[in-house]
Amino acid sequence: MLKTDPHGYFYGKVDPSYVIPDPPTSTSASTPKEQGQEKDQNQEKEHRVRKKEVWGKGRGRELVEDPTVISVISAIRFGDDQAWIGCYITDPKYRGRGYGISTFNRALEHVCTSSLTTRKSIGLNAVFSQVENYRKSGFTKASWVNERRRGSVRDLVEVQEPLLANRIARGEDFGDEDGGLLVLLSDERVDWDQLPGIEKRYTGFNRPGFVKDWVRFHAEHPEDHRVGVAVISTQEINPASGKPLVLGYGCVRPGFTSYRAGPLYARNVSIAKKLLVKLAVEVLAADKKDPLEDVPLIFDIDIPDQNKESVEMFDGIGWTNTMSTQRLWKGDVPP
Repeated sequence: MLKTDPHGYFYGKVDPSYVIPDPPTSTSASTPKEQGQEKDQNQEKEHRVRKKEVWGKGRGRELVEDPTVISVISAIRFGDDQAWIGCYITDPKYRGRGYGISTFNRALEHVCTSSLTTRKSIGLNAVFSQVENYRKSGFTKASWVNERRRGSVRDLVEVQEPLLANRIARGEDFGDEDGGLLVLLSDERVDWDQLPGIEKRYTGFNRPGFVKDWVRFHAEHPEDHRVGVAVISTQEINPASGKPLVLGYGCVRPGFTSYRAGPLYARNVSIAKKLLVKLAVEVLAADKKDPLEDVPLIFDIDIPDQNKESVEMFDGIGWTNTMSTQRLWKGDVPP
């Protein structure tokens, strides 16, 4: 059966009244003894599947850890013109039986208002082995390749950039170097109304409500090891708000196997590196105070291969590419 929740998650779950059989592992005839063992195994499996259901609450961790979930996806609508599909996972035991594509098609229906042509841009990141399958669903336009860079937080602070990290930890002012002041996103001087425009400039996404919620998710929950930082100008003022111009911002939060960093938007490489190191310094401080035993001190961040300065920056600190994905679009590629 297929369920949905207010957070934009769709997930298929095993019906407690029906056990989906595993495909046969062999075509050879089984002996009566083997048949008896198989019957016992099926009864044990049915007993496990018929356990009382507890539906997910819209959080990815709860859905992934639920043993009765066989397929999950997120589908988010941004205004009237754009949408994004992600977090598409199907349990390997149930692949090739149509459950995954059913979940995917339901997500695609969700992000379209009345027909597949009403929303101008629907995007996703595709692993290269699935690009052709996504093309069959109309995702025929590509923009760039994402590189997932991974690096040690402690190595960044103590080996790669120790001088910069020490200056950040001491709260030094960098205004004279690049005209910017490094602060937390929760700082009242940060004009959150500028942040959606920054993202649109770099990615083409027009989703102001989502961006502000995303920033709030990081800025207002330091006890959960979520961090948001920004560089604000010491020289330029935004005329609409009268607050300093935001020169860049970045976020990080704990995930399953690492801390996930992103977004990281900056006017130049110098600001980008300060934001990254500031995030690392804050995470180390939080870990020292209240360690998260199940999350290693590693950052994962996706960067576009077309941004050569970004590629060179992460190459320079020794962060390797652990996975590449193709950004695909159904409809128009956002400008």
